[in-house]
Amino acid sequence: MTFQTKPIIGISSSIEKHNNIPSVHVHHKYVQAVLYGGGIPVVIPIGPIELAERWVSMCDGFIFSSGEDIDPVSFQANPSPQIQKTNGKRDKIEIELIHHALKQQKPILAICRGITILNAALGGTVIQDITTTIPNAINHFQQAERPEATHDIQIDTESRLYQILQSTKIRVNSMHHQAIDVLAPNIKIVATAPDGIIEAIEGINETPVVWGVQWHPEEMATEDPTMIQLFKQFVVECKK
Repeated sequence: MTFQTKPIIGISSSIEKHNNIPSVHVHHKYVQAVLYGGGIPVVIPIGPIELAERWVSMCDGFIFSSGEDIDPVSFQANPSPQIQKTNGKRDKIEIELIHHALKQQKPILAICRGITILNAALGGTVIQDITTTIPNAINHFQQAERPEATHDIQIDTESRLYQILQSTKIRVNSMHHQAIDVLAPNIKIVATAPDGIIEAIEGINETPVVWGVQWHPEEMATEDPTMIQLFKQFVVECKK
């Protein structure tokens, strides 16, 4: 596959201060995962929602990346005492990007924060804090190194995720305190944690591909080669 034929994958980003200067921020592992998967990564900054349609038209698919908590206003709720840093401007541009991606039939892969903003964008809601909401919740915010798997998930055998990973049970890393609550229409649950937390979703409609995972496959790919298959298959979908 030449660079001319490789699909362009937009990656959503946030803003962090570096040397006290607000800067576009995305973890480099996302960029590496897209490159290893055979795509061309392009970082999409936070900007006016009027640009969303144009950004979507420039890309062949989108990865919605990790970061801040979802602003409760994005799913018509008030903040819990456990809410952490939010970025309403990021929520707004990502929701607009999701809507245009679906309209233009561009594939979506949503990771960690991405799966919750995807659910909110499509009409679902978000658990604002797992430990204070879910009785007997397991630890979803590990102290282990980021690539290290720390808990099991169960995968639906009828899912695309199962076809890619070829297993009904795998161990994943976990770095989140929010999760999907009420599931949005037109998506389905395809993997769960032992405490019932939703770990992966897929779109009910096959076109465009809509995948979401709660863990960080871009981090695990450095130690678990099977995780890069998720990005390779996503890039294949973006070429169609």
